[in-house]
Amino acid sequence: MSVEGLNQTAAELMIPCVVTALRGTNVHTLARHLLSGQFSGLPVVEEDGEVIGVVTEFDLLGALLGGKDLKVLNAEEIMSTPPLCVVEDTPIVTILQKMIEHRIIRIPVVRNRKLVGIISRANILSQLVDVMDSPTHVLSLCYWCEQVLEDHPSVPGSEQWCELRDYLRRHRITASEVVFSPRFCQTCGPIVKRLLGVSKTYV
Repeated sequence: MSVEGLNQTAAELMIPCVVTALRGTNVHTLARHLLSGQFSGLPVVEEDGEVIGVVTEFDLLGALLGGKDLKVLNAEEIMSTPPLCVVEDTPIVTILQKMIEHRIIRIPVVRNRKLVGIISRANILSQLVDVMDSPTHVLSLCYWCEQVLEDHPSVPGSEQWCELRDYLRRHRITASEVVFSPRFCQTCGPIVKRLLGVSKTYV
């Protein structure tokens, strides 16, 4: 890890093009975005770009556990508020502290309370960690059960999922040598599809 990288700011590492939702966006539509595997949460903004909340996978699951019908809800009804945001000149070390303290993956970057980008743990780690120092294993990680896909299944052509600690022990590698590619496993995918009423869960 590069210590110098911690002196960078949000503006230097943020992604400027951000998918957002309006307060009236249908939650079922949001679910499709989140299930694409590209987002774990979406900022909710006003028409002028002011950030008023964030909808995460946990918000969706909370609504489902509460017996709510996602097809009749909108973003404003389930979003988390107030949104935790940072400004463009916020140091990366401060952002990391906020992520750890609040257990969040990504934070909106604002200017005068209006969205200008988003910064995630992956953005930061990709800049601070030199992945060329050691071999890196890319593992499929299930969003739901958090098992990983065995890349050498005992039955050729089949999908076999296992606990991460078991995979690391068998292959004699450490967690620092692994990069995760999130998806749903063959067991959890159909379950989530039924819960959300969608036709595809991007497994």
